[in-house]
Amino acid sequence: MSTQTATRTPAINQPWPEQGGIYIGSRLIDGVVHHVVIPGGTEFDTKDVEFGDVEKTVAAAGAINGHSDWRAPDQEDLMLAYINAREHFVNKGMDSYYWSRTERSWPWAVGFEVGYTTTGSRRHEFRVRPFRSFPDSSL
Repeated sequence: MSTQTATRTPAINQPWPEQGGIYIGSRLIDGVVHHVVIPGGTEFDTKDVEFGDVEKTVAAAGAINGHSDWRAPDQEDLMLAYINAREHFVNKGMDSYYWSRTERSWPWAVGFEVGYTTTGSRRHEFRVRPFRSFPDSSL
């Protein structure tokens, strides 16, 4: 990461208004460093979503905080959020489970109470939060 980029990227778990939310860190996506942002706290959650509706639920949210490229999170996005920004998520009981868009034979969810990842039935109803990511090189 260049010095110029580092000066424009906020500290982890800090607001990044120009990018539409809270910066939760960076991760590799297809071998490229991407910055990951959530739009804010639980007010951006959709509750009681079945796995089959995850993508369309996020798409239906439309533009948030001036950006229209929000997507359903991957399992890795949710784990990054658990590590760096779990206070912005429900973290008690069954309501703490959030769907990812990741599917490997079974869909994956992450529980923010203890960071538990689980494969769930497609009919389980969990929360969904939009995420966005963009390459470091785009800054």
